[in-house]
Amino acid sequence: MKNLITLLIVILFVSCTKMSDGTNNYCSCEQLLDTTGLKLYPFVPFTDEEIKFTTSDYKLDRRQIPEDFLREMTTKELFYMVVNTDLSNGMLVHNTRQQGFEAVTQQLNIFPELLNRTDAGHVLLELLKKVDPTKIDGLDCFWWEYCLQIILAQKEIINRMTDEDINQYVHQQLRCHDAIRSLSKTDNPNWEYPASAASLLFGLGNVMIRYQFEPFIQMLEMRDRHPVTNELIWDTQHISEKDALQIIDYAKQIINR
Repeated sequence: MKNLITLLIVILFVSCTKMSDGTNNYCSCEQLLDTTGLKLYPFVPFTDEEIKFTTSDYKLDRRQIPEDFLREMTTKELFYMVVNTDLSNGMLVHNTRQQGFEAVTQQLNIFPELLNRTDAGHVLLELLKKVDPTKIDGLDCFWWEYCLQIILAQKEIINRMTDEDINQYVHQQLRCHDAIRSLSKTDNPNWEYPASAASLLFGLGNVMIRYQFEPFIQMLEMRDRHPVTNELIWDTQHISEKDALQIIDYAKQIINR
């Protein structure tokens, strides 16, 4: 009897451990935004006068992080630094999300450091596993999710991921996509499909470019090329619902090969 009780306790403990380690334990906004234990650079907030009257170059200069501090930051800390840098929302003030991201990347030294980290894909993927779109609420949380998606979508990040990480990335994005599409069919005004899944779809497209997935490449061939580099242009700024669902179908084919 004593041995049976011991066995039941062990089984219960193992079961609870597996549940707590599973990716289905999605985080609340408060948990996602929590920076407890992270070593972030202490920016001095701008005054109202500085925001109104100083130049963009001055503001950008105030948001550079000293190189010695930057190199000592973990990859997770770098990501949270991006989220908490009050000028990084310049990513949104451009014709496309990608143009905005590239413009800010050239201006703030935190971005090249993050994009060059070899573990960036894996670290950000672990954060993605904690995201449940149905729990995202409030501007700060939406901004956190946007930063995560736009950075994970970058070719520099995706091309350094392992095949296993790519497989998990696609699985997680399919999960997030289905949740976002369901939310768009409710009365929730924050989710409009496919616009609210645009960064997610951009990342999936870059996965298919990495693997030269032929049906997707043929889809791109019918579009414009970059005027300078002649590269195929993949942009989801004004993607149609039909094209969005086609990308999701291609992504499912990628992981089922």
